[in-house]
Amino acid sequence: MPTTTSDADDPALAALAGIRPPPKPFPPLASDGRALCKLFMSADKKCPRGDACPHAHLPRADRPRCFSHDQYGLCDRGDACWLAHEPGEHAEMRLALMVGVEFAARHVDRARVILGEDCVVATGRTKLARHTDALICINSRHGTMGALRLLYEKDPYGMAKTKRVYAFPHKEAFASFVDASDASSLTRWLEVRLDEAVVKAKATSDAPIYVRVRATPKKLERTLFDALDEMAKRRGERFACKPPGGGVSSRDCTHCIDAISLWGRSYVGVWETNEKSEPPSGDEPTRCLYEADSPRLPPPGEATMDDFAVLFPLRLQDYRVATEPICRAYFKLHEALLHANIDVRGDWNCVDIGAAPGGWTQVLSRRMAEDRSASGGVVWAIDPADVSTHLMPDCVRHLRVLAEDAVETVREGLKSTPSGQLRMVVCDANMHPEACVRVAVDFSTKFSSDEESWLILSTKNFCNRRESWLQVVEGCRQKVIEAGYDEVFVKHLFSNCIEEKTLFARRAPKN
Repeated sequence: MPTTTSDADDPALAALAGIRPPPKPFPPLASDGRALCKLFMSADKKCPRGDACPHAHLPRADRPRCFSHDQYGLCDRGDACWLAHEPGEHAEMRLALMVGVEFAARHVDRARVILGEDCVVATGRTKLARHTDALICINSRHGTMGALRLLYEKDPYGMAKTKRVYAFPHKEAFASFVDASDASSLTRWLEVRLDEAVVKAKATSDAPIYVRVRATPKKLERTLFDALDEMAKRRGERFACKPPGGGVSSRDCTHCIDAISLWGRSYVGVWETNEKSEPPSGDEPTRCLYEADSPRLPPPGEATMDDFAVLFPLRLQDYRVATEPICRAYFKLHEALLHANIDVRGDWNCVDIGAAPGGWTQVLSRRMAEDRSASGGVVWAIDPADVSTHLMPDCVRHLRVLAEDAVETVREGLKSTPSGQLRMVVCDANMHPEACVRVAVDFSTKFSSDEESWLILSTKNFCNRRESWLQVVEGCRQKVIEAGYDEVFVKHLFSNCIEEKTLFARRAPKN
């Protein structure tokens, strides 16, 4: 599984692309041009014609390779598939992210930006279905905890969308096995690793280590539990390693077995839950989000493997629930400001075009109200419809007009603010991207600022075809560049739906 980053031939993205049927003819022909005998390929492997059969009788290893397995890393038919399944090469990895397949391409893109172009060593699906999970396997020079810290710091929204983090922090306690033939090898390897853990922990039968299993798919999880049961039965009471139970919960376990199945291989690793592999430092806990009450990462030297691999994603998810936004759109602008590292201050003046019901206005007003170093800024929420201003700080002004009718009101309002300048225009209106750009750019270009200013827009798919929509988005980007913005880029944020992207435009401050 090579890790090239070209758009069209990127295997990481190809494995995550939409499901396509295998090419015809199916089953494919043998190398000599003959059709394969379906009776011989069945479970019974019996053909009444025997050697007189005009179709090819080939052992599975000599048959053409399975399209699904080669393309997506798995086949729904499993061991019953008629065609050859070639296991992938061993991929060295330090962690694997299990994510919804609809977010997988975004995870690959962000991981490469944060950890390096070659960090994604393998990807694949857990099922061949439209709505399923994907695995993003990452190797990084920063190690497991270092890579996770960077991902949490720079991409908290992506990590909040991660369903599970599988960790493989130690090369000596990490290995892969061919699914179809290495079950006994897996059991022997796992027993050696657990014995090493027992010795290191100085465990005894009276004070054993407790091991939890986290694995996907369920078949692999059952394989690991069967291996643990076999060890316990064979070693008896003297085996100082126990699964959770008898008053010990999974959260209380001292060790973890993480395992995934991908491209015909099972990858297995063992780690200590309270392990601290980062060098200590005097740094304060890292704040991933702007809000003072948001979850913070423990400082290096204090964070444990359990903190990074299990607990912190749950804290991010819980915080999103506790935010209580007016609408889902709140998270789009919140993530956009984080992504572009835009520090909205208390004295900024902002305009939200098409504001109803008020999600983006809520983000801007909250950020301004939380800044204790400056004040006096205003957010003008422009929309004829209702905006829930009663849930927002006093800096919000609702204008029940269209954008073109609000220019003079905003211009007059700026005169009574400390800065007197418009710093940001945002628009999440439910309209065609070209119309959204036209309205927002026409409004923003009527104002100038000596300071840095921003334009942030949602570009939604109002076209018949996805390809047409992407062309329209690129056209919108060019129009914004022509309007005089110094930096313009489009990103598919985790808070965007599948056919929606966010356009960012920045005007540099005047010297």
